[in-house]
Amino acid sequence: MDGTCEERTSGSPDDPFASLSVRLPDDIGSSTVQVRLTVTSAKSGDTVVEDNTRAKLTEQHPNGTSCPPTVWTATFRAHPDKGLTSPEGMKLQG
Repeated sequence: MDGTCEERTSGSPDDPFASLSVRLPDDIGSSTVQVRLTVTSAKSGDTVVEDNTRAKLTEQHPNGTSCPPTVWTATFRAHPDKGLTSPEGMKLQG
């Protein structure tokens, strides 16, 4: 990995969701990669979440199994107290 960093701003405190994609080498496969996340409050500048973990990438076929592209993904939830956690069970709409 080349240590690529990406920065993203969420909508507002009332809508604190954002997704972030980091371009990985096309041939990365089902590797395990290091993930580091820092969430900073735009209002105060305080760090809200800071964590790192290793992520096992999983194969996805967004256009169907027989259609390109093949992408490798990992998904996390940034929890203020627990850091990077599984998004399982997370309610995305009110």
